[in-house]
Amino acid sequence: GGGGYNMRGGGQHRNYHPISSLNPYQNKWVIKARVTTKGSMRTWSNHKGEGKLFSIELLDEQGGQIRATMFQEAAEKFFPIFQEGKVYTISRGSLKPRNVKFNKTPHDYELNLGRDAEVEFCGEDKKIKHQLFDFKPINAIQDMPVETYVDIIGVVQSIEPISEIISSRTKKEHKKRVIRLCDTSNAGIDLTLWNDKAVEFDENALPTGAILAAKGLRVGDFSGRSLSSGFTSAFQINPDLPEATKLHQWYQATQGQGVTSLSASGGGGRGPSRRITIGDIQELRQNLDETKAEYFDLKATLIFCRKYEFDRPPWYEACPSDSCNKKVMQVDEGQYRCEKCDKIYPGRSLRYILSMMVADEDGHQWVTAFNTEAEAILGKTAEQLNEYVMNGDEESFNKTLQEPNLKEFIFGCRAKIDMNNEEQQIRVNLTKATPMDPLQEAKTLLEKIAKYDDL
Repeated sequence: GGGGYNMRGGGQHRNYHPISSLNPYQNKWVIKARVTTKGSMRTWSNHKGEGKLFSIELLDEQGGQIRATMFQEAAEKFFPIFQEGKVYTISRGSLKPRNVKFNKTPHDYELNLGRDAEVEFCGEDKKIKHQLFDFKPINAIQDMPVETYVDIIGVVQSIEPISEIISSRTKKEHKKRVIRLCDTSNAGIDLTLWNDKAVEFDENALPTGAILAAKGLRVGDFSGRSLSSGFTSAFQINPDLPEATKLHQWYQATQGQGVTSLSASGGGGRGPSRRITIGDIQELRQNLDETKAEYFDLKATLIFCRKYEFDRPPWYEACPSDSCNKKVMQVDEGQYRCEKCDKIYPGRSLRYILSMMVADEDGHQWVTAFNTEAEAILGKTAEQLNEYVMNGDEESFNKTLQEPNLKEFIFGCRAKIDMNNEEQQIRVNLTKATPMDPLQEAKTLLEKIAKYDDL
């Protein structure tokens, strides 16, 4: 009869065809592959009628990659079956030359799976990689033609709130979010995520300092050079890759200082390294609302951290999953429930929310530092500080919180309007905190003076 799907997890007896060898002149083949990317279900409507389709990208043990697309009934049938990251055997599909404009896989052909295709879930196969990346340094994007596709791995420098735009062509509403990434090539770039991805990757999933590996991003020329996600872009947060380890070490050491952005906009309308004073912050009010943020740098002195008590420390119990960080509830001794992940974990992590007063020659301002920035300021993790609480060592607890007082920092900041008791207030969160380096600061000032000399 017709094709089908089963969950036997078997299929070990077959000789599988390497994906790289597939061509339209063979008709009896079986491949075993991992779904590396699953696109969303898309609909179309034109003079011939309307329909739906979705695509997946497949990777096998030999590193062969191919795209498979399903239309209409096949799309409805297989959409719930194919899950990203899972391994399947597949047979009874047809091959046609790939459409280079839409299909960026290295294969000459693409698969069309009809409703009679045979699909079988296999369970895990460690011999098949989860994803094949071909990372390019961010500074190389400067010379890439617009509309090319690229894989990058970068550190999240800042992340904007989600916003909505209406497409002038289709009149449909689209969600978008802009993330600024940087890497060891000392370059930064804006990545725009669309729709589902814009919702999924919020500030909790992608805190400042998180590592994002991305496959299949489109190069654009909006505000210099920029990147955007497409239907088949794939992402991994804090992946277990040597490139991620190297990037993390680089960011811990540099905090992304000295990075030059290829995108002029810097997300909030101007570059994130724009240096202002605290007195300027109130003047930003006209540019801000509850969805729009402004990014800037401050050179300021940390006056003091808010007074925290043992029973109300500057951290919260967070989900231990790298990609979550949401607050958890203790449900039992050593058992914590995360609503977002819908899981109970045998532990939790502690993440800072630290409130501080900073000042410069122009005024003073309360700012909030989250985990990465608070660790950089205090020099200790929340877990280390919690040990003082557990041991009743109030003196060491307070000393750690007073240690950075009157030290100068370069703070990366994100300002946004918040409603508090019906009153509009500007809330300033830190996106980076780097101890002020007098040599580096002198160099920066000399460069600024040289610009005036050129006028």
